[in-house]
Amino acid sequence: MLTMIRFELKKMLIQPLSLMLILMILAVNGIVLLLNSEGNIVNLQDIEMQRVEQSQYAGEINEGWSNLIQEKLKEIRENPDNLMSETEKAEVQQEYLQRGYTQEYVDGMSNTAFLKPEILNGLSYNILLDAESSSEFYDHAQQFADIQGRFYSTVIEGRKGEALASKAEAMYGYLAQDYIAYYNYNLGWLKLSFMQSLMPFTVGLFLIVTISTIFSKEYSQKTESLLLSTKYGKSRLIYAKLLASFILAIGFWLTLQVMNLLVIAWLFSLQGAETFVQDWLVNSSPFAFTQLTNYIAVSVVSLIGVICFTSVIILVSAKTKSSFASILISSIVLLFPVIISIPNTGGVVGSFVGESMLFMPVRVLIATNYFTFFRAYYIFGNIILMQWIVPMVAILSSALMVPIAFRRFKRHQVEN
Repeated sequence: MLTMIRFELKKMLIQPLSLMLILMILAVNGIVLLLNSEGNIVNLQDIEMQRVEQSQYAGEINEGWSNLIQEKLKEIRENPDNLMSETEKAEVQQEYLQRGYTQEYVDGMSNTAFLKPEILNGLSYNILLDAESSSEFYDHAQQFADIQGRFYSTVIEGRKGEALASKAEAMYGYLAQDYIAYYNYNLGWLKLSFMQSLMPFTVGLFLIVTISTIFSKEYSQKTESLLLSTKYGKSRLIYAKLLASFILAIGFWLTLQVMNLLVIAWLFSLQGAETFVQDWLVNSSPFAFTQLTNYIAVSVVSLIGVICFTSVIILVSAKTKSSFASILISSIVLLFPVIISIPNTGGVVGSFVGESMLFMPVRVLIATNYFTFFRAYYIFGNIILMQWIVPMVAILSSALMVPIAFRRFKRHQVEN
């Protein structure tokens, strides 16, 4: 069996297109790792300066910590050396008057509006602003508890609405009242999260090209009957193909994960594993996750997504007699949720489309977005979080699709 698995792996890997694709994906992934959020090559000195500056304020977010941040900001804003000259200040005030602001408003403007550009755009000041925003963590959590509670209790009637509202209030309420949030430098963890969003165009593309022809190529080359009449027999050959596919998929996914982790640890460092993940704009996660626990949760779901993604490709390949058609169908089915923007139509149709997108294999492969919002289902009087349902459905779907593909290829040979 091991010999057959190695043979199938070589068939998928040692071909010009696969080798070129591997090199291209690794190169592109490596280039993206070296870019900062502005699209420029990262400057190690700048990163180190940010790490050192933010590390000064590392610690538990509490009243004492928040007061310290406010004192630091006050020192900067009240320091005369950091303010514009009177002439420059008058010019700024005149600009506000020309934009329609009243004289009373302009006269009452704080020193923040008159900071020198080098101070306003400086690293120290902006990190303090970031820390000031982080100090509002508990207030934001309470706001989401109230908003989500009102939403579910008013929009959804009966016990279902009450149960969903209670669950949302409890999860966000824990963040607001009992969770201890920490502030620290965490640029490396943010970069890891960004790299995860590229999985469809790295791991996904690689799997479509290498695995989607594993059965369909035998059909198109008329070799399926010959192969399955050898001493290895029908079942053993199919088992070898299936195992080789999953070994390749998980192996390549793991390779990229390790590559990303090592390079990011070198460039950005993995300091700040204990910091919170919510920014309350894009990420309003109800989970009491740190950067580390969030990374672990995302990685586990992403691994399930790789398995589900591979299972779909295998099923398509087993049912398609053309290699080109297999690649095309796999690409459309698996990648269109991240390439095509589906309009929000609203109503029953819109709700169905929105929910179905959550269960798409490519979304499970990315996994990061699953932990950025509250979503739950009311099933037999119980509240079950979407973050549990989606992986379970992906696992069950994979367990169903692989045997179907196995029987489809084997039955095709019997019929011939």
